[in-house]
Amino acid sequence: MENQSKKSVLDTLYENRNAYHGELHDHSSSGGTSDGKRCLLHWRSAMEALEMDFATILDHRQVRHMTLPAWDDETFIGGSEPGTHIKDLECESNAMHYNMVFSSPEPLMELLEEFEEYEFTGGYEGHFKYPQFTRERFCQLIDTVKAKGGFFVHPHPKQTMKSERALDYYFRDETGIEVFYYSYDHPHTAENYKLWTSLLAQGKRVWACAGGDKHRCASDGALTTVYAKNKKSSSLLSHIRKGDFVCGGVGIRMCIGSTLMGGMADFENSHLSVTVGDFHKKYYEPGHSYRFDLIDETGVVASLPFSCKEPFSFLLRVNPEARFYRVEIFDETRGFRIAIGNPIWNKKYYE
Repeated sequence: MENQSKKSVLDTLYENRNAYHGELHDHSSSGGTSDGKRCLLHWRSAMEALEMDFATILDHRQVRHMTLPAWDDETFIGGSEPGTHIKDLECESNAMHYNMVFSSPEPLMELLEEFEEYEFTGGYEGHFKYPQFTRERFCQLIDTVKAKGGFFVHPHPKQTMKSERALDYYFRDETGIEVFYYSYDHPHTAENYKLWTSLLAQGKRVWACAGGDKHRCASDGALTTVYAKNKKSSSLLSHIRKGDFVCGGVGIRMCIGSTLMGGMADFENSHLSVTVGDFHKKYYEPGHSYRFDLIDETGVVASLPFSCKEPFSFLLRVNPEARFYRVEIFDETRGFRIAIGNPIWNKKYYE
């Protein structure tokens, strides 16, 4: 009876939410300063063929892509991907890109106006430069993105910035860092995964993100899975900006008590409940062997085989001294991880 009641808490927390698979970092040929090679209409047809529910279009130096007739907030999430140099960051290369993700253009335009460094020319057809920031000023920018309802991601971190110190890549808790890049088995993904786990080991609460960053055509190589009530950009983003999403193309639903992925929970006298399912078609292979790994700061706590043909559930009484729990899904036949559930942290260590 106890196991059943704990599992029903998970079902209640995800009630009326469906799994949506999509992209969290891409570009289009929307005119202006965009450097994408395919128009939004291409994206719409390609996404249908790939069975993708959403794509996040982050065209450079502008917001105009979010105002075009082909834009649809049940297909696209918006924002922009600027670049910068962190002036007081001493490393081999202090260059970096950053993604500012919003469900509508207005808060992004407000932000660009407020930070005069962008020299934003204003309006939907306006454009902006890539200013340099100090670390302090850059953190103020991140805080403003979050305050305006947006989501901040450090994309392709190891591919742009060059430093041996993991903390050089960290700026704020409750932001994303792109772990899966291009594809799940790409060498860049291995580099970025090592960086993310190093930040977790140093007590940083950053969320694992995926991004294809494709400029030429739509791709399902690095998907994101979000459980939401509908696929409007505002609904999807309401969960993404809390860390309540999966870096990968597999649905992972997890809670500790009433806390979902990305949050902080009281681990005393608590249970962890997980259900895995809702595979995107790219990773639904009934003939393959799959593995579920539950991980805390010490390593793998539980490792179990399962089939993608039916939902897999797991229940655990949590260790009150653990710092966090998270889940990874491996396709053992292919030989690489295909999904990372974001952690739930023990609040006694982080508040």
